[in-house]
Amino acid sequence: MKETDHKAVVVSSERWRQFVLAPLVGVYLFSMLLTLSHLGEPFPFMGKQYSEETSELLIFADSVTSLYLIVGILKRQRLTLWLLIIYNFGVAFNGIANLFLLPVQQIVTASGAIVPDHPYRLNAFGVFVLFLLLNVFLYLNRRHFDNKSIYLW
Repeated sequence: MKETDHKAVVVSSERWRQFVLAPLVGVYLFSMLLTLSHLGEPFPFMGKQYSEETSELLIFADSVTSLYLIVGILKRQRLTLWLLIIYNFGVAFNGIANLFLLPVQQIVTASGAIVPDHPYRLNAFGVFVLFLLLNVFLYLNRRHFDNKSIYLW
């Protein structure tokens, strides 16, 4: 194998890595912005509805966590991979806990939209499955997280 062939393989591998990790940044950036858009509204967390200061603190903590994960993805940090998987399980089970423990009317009233029961439950279950599939995607692409440093900066 010639040296130029080796350089082409390295460049191709780097482009593929960027292709795989860029959508992840988009997903978590969108998630962070969506969470921030609920600032000042009641926030459902693990089967309880929080409001006012507690709600704002939960939204702030989730947004800071998302920002850390975004920076970790950009730096391809190995620790971030495992934190992403833990975060996704937390979000997925939070959704399921809210689905089973909170009355649908309480969540719908808090968001200001009137949604029938069945589509809401289907949507919540879809989000649960989506985050579990995202974990499978992360695990299968774990080799792209090659920065072994535990520090982001």
